[in-house]
Amino acid sequence: MAAEHTPSAASRAAAEKTVDEMLQGAWKARAIHVAVELGLPELLAGGPRTAAELADETGAHAPSLRRLLRLLASTGVFTDLRRDDLFGQSELSEVLRFDPASPVATDARFQAAHWHWRAWERLGHSIRTGRDAFEHANGVSFWTKTHDDPEARELFAAAMDAVSLVESTLVPEVHDFSASRTVVDIGGGRGSLVAAILERHEHVRGVILERPNTLEQARRLLTERGVVDRCDLVPGDFFDTIPEGADTYVIKHVLHDWGDDDVVRVLHRVAARMGEQSRLLVIDNLLDEDATASSLCVDMLLLVLVGGVERSEAEMTALAEKAGLRQHHSVAVGPGPQRIVEYRRA
Repeated sequence: MAAEHTPSAASRAAAEKTVDEMLQGAWKARAIHVAVELGLPELLAGGPRTAAELADETGAHAPSLRRLLRLLASTGVFTDLRRDDLFGQSELSEVLRFDPASPVATDARFQAAHWHWRAWERLGHSIRTGRDAFEHANGVSFWTKTHDDPEARELFAAAMDAVSLVESTLVPEVHDFSASRTVVDIGGGRGSLVAAILERHEHVRGVILERPNTLEQARRLLTERGVVDRCDLVPGDFFDTIPEGADTYVIKHVLHDWGDDDVVRVLHRVAARMGEQSRLLVIDNLLDEDATASSLCVDMLLLVLVGGVERSEAEMTALAEKAGLRQHHSVAVGPGPQRIVEYRRA
């Protein structure tokens, strides 16, 4: 029998240092959350400021704020000028300045919400039960919170919009919509994907199925993009309402929010509305065995917030087959895990 490997004192010390840095990562993230809540990246945009000046602007306790700034400067988020108690902007804090088109800036504010952080505190509940931690921690579901609370709704929508604005421009570049006449976006959010498709294909008419309050925001975006006259806005819930008769249906970053039974239920409703030549495009992050830590963090986020899951392409197709659909085509969208999988009626 081979002798067990005994790590050297040096390798053990290195391992302990690595794990310690990982554990402190949660504290560093929380420090960034507080910085963006206080608006420090915006306040430093005009040039270096002292901790006392920033405390006056934000109503913070000056000595404690200085400690926060020193911590974040040590990680590169701000710069410590080491003179006159001045702190300044860095490349990292620059991307944290509020920008509705920035996935990083909007996600930082979404993560900073107390109800978001509280859900992560109950991660153990999700791991033990397979259910979301959000309702266990907050007393209401994530969907209820982001529907009934205007601030929560805006934080969530802004974070999703920033990601969608980037991704939506890629979709019509990798999938040919030239044969489509009507594209229905199921759970289409504020309309960035439909807008990108309509801008590229002047003959296409769009339909967005969404909740009423989100549709008003979609109307504004479509108006700004000059395509509102070619898009119908349909209020409804995709568990109950699917517009009929379109040649192309799209469902993007929706199915990963739901368990298997609910996914089959939604896909079955879509299949029932599709014609013989209609196609359904499922656009989602589909993970393989070599998924990155970043993708796996999003998978865990889905579990914590809504009990959702990032699936593999094979797992998604197995659910689609239960709903009476067969896979026709699959293509990657960009360098990450996002793919478009085309299904047709079996």
